[in-house]
Amino acid sequence: MNVENIKFVPGGSATNIAADLSMIGMKGIYIGVIGEDFSASICLDDLKKRNVDVSNVIQTDEDSTAFSLILKTEWGRDRSILAYKGANNLITPTNVKEEIFKDIDGFAWTSLTSESGCKAIDKAIDLTKNAGKKVFAAPSMSIIKNNPQWAKKLISKSNVVSFNKEEASEFTNKLSTIDILMDIHKMGVDLISITDGANGSTVFDGNEMIRTNIFNTPIEDTTGAGDAFMSGIIISLFMNFSLPKLCKIATAMSALECSDTGVREGIPNNVRTLEEFIEKNQVEQTISKINI
Repeated sequence: MNVENIKFVPGGSATNIAADLSMIGMKGIYIGVIGEDFSASICLDDLKKRNVDVSNVIQTDEDSTAFSLILKTEWGRDRSILAYKGANNLITPTNVKEEIFKDIDGFAWTSLTSESGCKAIDKAIDLTKNAGKKVFAAPSMSIIKNNPQWAKKLISKSNVVSFNKEEASEFTNKLSTIDILMDIHKMGVDLISITDGANGSTVFDGNEMIRTNIFNTPIEDTTGAGDAFMSGIIISLFMNFSLPKLCKIATAMSALECSDTGVREGIPNNVRTLEEFIEKNQVEQTISKINI
């Protein structure tokens, strides 16, 4: 089959979150392993351009930089992703330096599937908790399907978890959103969010459940939307926003990121711009009290 066009863009869930936060005025640090190939140069240059601290990135010639092939069509599913973890999975606990965690506000982890990679995440979680800070989990289908034991352990040690509906259903083996939320909350997670494409999102903190529709704005590409949503959650928690406002901010980050092809696009350079966006654009919310 002929394809209409092709575009190369740097991405990766962890780097997307670090970049989104850095672009909006926070300080994002990325810890990970990449290759010594042309992709590595593109990734590093883009992160530096977006003010992400890359001093803890390890480069190796043992494997190539992680690569994902994202197929977009006008029919059926809006996209399919073929992911090669590559050098990402070579990270080890020794690559996670304790001094990095002495002056952080939070740690966000995304999917690695190798034993050493999962152990590295586990060490970072422990260092974050020892510092009294929050752990944010953005697990993808990759770890949920390929290393479910580690997925359960790492998610249960996290304060905030954000899935899409398909991932959350696979992880809990439940179809109902409320059942999924209850199961994950019982694991000890403080705040859970489930995004569901055009159906909006649901966020639960053990007391309130908030369903938020999507903004009526143009959508060009949904790749990276979930990472932007998590970035919006992190921003909101650090700013001590109310839960309804947190949901709107996260939804706005996702909507703005979807406005252009690629990832890390459309993100504003300050929180006030986000607040103005949600003030000017209406979005419907349903707030329910839940008794556990």
